[in-house]
Amino acid sequence: MKRLKVAVIGIGVMGRHHANIYAALPHVDLVAVVEPDDFRRFEAEAQFDVRAYATIDELLKHEKLDAVSIAAPTSLHFDLTQKSLFAGVHVLVEKPVVEDVTQARYLMDLSRDLRLILQVGHITRFYQAVQLLKQQVKRPYLIEARRLTPNARIQDVGVILDLMIHDIDIVLSLVDSEVKDMTVAGHSLKGSVYEDVAAAQIQFENGCIARFLASRIAPNAERTFIVTEPDQTTRLDFAKEPFTEMAVYKGQKNGNGGTHVKVDVRTVHEENPLREELQHFLARIRNDAEPIGTLEDDLRSLDFATQLIAKLERTSSDKVQQIIQTR
Repeated sequence: MKRLKVAVIGIGVMGRHHANIYAALPHVDLVAVVEPDDFRRFEAEAQFDVRAYATIDELLKHEKLDAVSIAAPTSLHFDLTQKSLFAGVHVLVEKPVVEDVTQARYLMDLSRDLRLILQVGHITRFYQAVQLLKQQVKRPYLIEARRLTPNARIQDVGVILDLMIHDIDIVLSLVDSEVKDMTVAGHSLKGSVYEDVAAAQIQFENGCIARFLASRIAPNAERTFIVTEPDQTTRLDFAKEPFTEMAVYKGQKNGNGGTHVKVDVRTVHEENPLREELQHFLARIRNDAEPIGTLEDDLRSLDFATQLIAKLERTSSDKVQQIIQTR
């Protein structure tokens, strides 16, 4: 098997996870990292025994690569991804791929024109419990997703693109229908221009309702996903890493003519979804795997999220105008 030469661009928290996994995988050579911060660059160079560069231009000038992982701030994704693709390098870029749908579509078309893999890092697609959920859900009419954390690790996008997009991606894979209506509200509470808390409700043409709550200033972490169907309700609890608790509630008739609820609870061991994701990316480069989620799926999730953001921004602007007019 051909050994693939890879580099990681951006050695923050997530980039370091990428580098650790690549360094341990067979048939892969982690050869370089890119990090503009001097201290983190020198630290990564020593830790991983690789060459370290301050810019992607230096990386592409000196290295012959098969693939890169891009774990830099979202605002840099477009430039980094475009340069990598033009250099003939396969790309895995952390979600969101970019903030703008038009730019995302351009990158996706470019990757296809150049016959290169462009994979967006939707890690929840590689959770075993999510894959089980997709297999068993048939007719959802209500979906409720809560994703809360006390940590705001990403600062250059709001909570919708940071956290809620994970659940948006899952919902869109479960509901085979167009969106009929959407409402959204949110707050910026730490002096940022981006929303820290957001709540949204979506109604699909087939009648299904999806409710989302995302926060990165919550007192405690919570990640739950509940799908209600006519004959059962399924609840996933992701907050017990490295396990996901999956509970299925079904109403059953008893001997007295009434009903009782039977609960089937199972614990799914999520061994390492990021490793699964990176291994899948490398397998696609070798033509050994089909994509789990297409570029069209990536684009739809991003489009959905940016519509919510645009609607939230319009709502906030209208409130400001109302305040000004009443003074």
